[in-house]
Amino acid sequence: MTGSYPAILGMDLGDRSYKPNITSHWLGRRAYERNEIITLSIHFKNPVTGGSPWIGGDKGDTLKTVKRILPRGDHNSKLNEVLDEVASWAHSFTDSQGKLIPAIFGYLHELNGGWFWWGLNNKAQNTAQELQELYLYTVQYLRDQKGVHNFLYAYSPDKFASKDDYLKTYPGDDVVDIFGMDWYYASPSDLKTTLHRSVKDVVEMAEKRNKVPALTETGYMGDGINKFPNFWQEYILDILKSDPTTKRIAFVHTWSNHCYGNAYCEIWVPYKGHPAESAFVTNFYNDSLTILSNQLPQSIY
Repeated sequence: MTGSYPAILGMDLGDRSYKPNITSHWLGRRAYERNEIITLSIHFKNPVTGGSPWIGGDKGDTLKTVKRILPRGDHNSKLNEVLDEVASWAHSFTDSQGKLIPAIFGYLHELNGGWFWWGLNNKAQNTAQELQELYLYTVQYLRDQKGVHNFLYAYSPDKFASKDDYLKTYPGDDVVDIFGMDWYYASPSDLKTTLHRSVKDVVEMAEKRNKVPALTETGYMGDGINKFPNFWQEYILDILKSDPTTKRIAFVHTWSNHCYGNAYCEIWVPYKGHPAESAFVTNFYNDSLTILSNQLPQSIY
């Protein structure tokens, strides 16, 4: 639509087998050569049960999962196996000259929600303190034991009611670089005013701690882009432009369009020929506040 790649490439380390690793290294290297920012999430299986990241469908014993994978837990070695694979991926993520490529690692994203085994208020009965300990342990393990030094770490809760609520599971300034937030329009109760307040809170908290603020995931669930063709201007860009504080959000990241078969697709951004194409190009891409890959400075790294 625009003649440009996005400024952000997002990838997931949920599958760390040979072929996905080769693919993600290649895609990441190409993005790096275009001066783009690389972000990583990890939807990894429950180390205790082997079940899905989404706890609802897990038939195993998920009770106190996080406590059981921490040091002194009976499944800590299973967590370490995952982290060893992540470290191996990071050490192999290099450019054509063998130089390590930096990436933002969004570990335990949406940890204040109830849908992942690493979340709150679900049948795992994890506590906020246990989640803090898991985040801290992971960064220290990767950085200090495995020598991973090309990751920046993003802390990205889901929707939150206040700054105190946002910080409820915060693991500490020593192990967080990015103050993120995952915020989707999912129901009529999700208001633009709430997004504005949330972004402003994140920017203020990040700047107070000398961190980078980011909207680490956003979009309109249920293929909202099909119903609201000007979504990216009216529901995202106009919110960010509404005051000097929200303008200082560093980046906005969305999910990937994906088709599952049987003609069912999840659409987060328009594509060439989509009814929202013109509005996206005219009102979002062409706005002076937005920067895509072709506008990134050569010196960004």
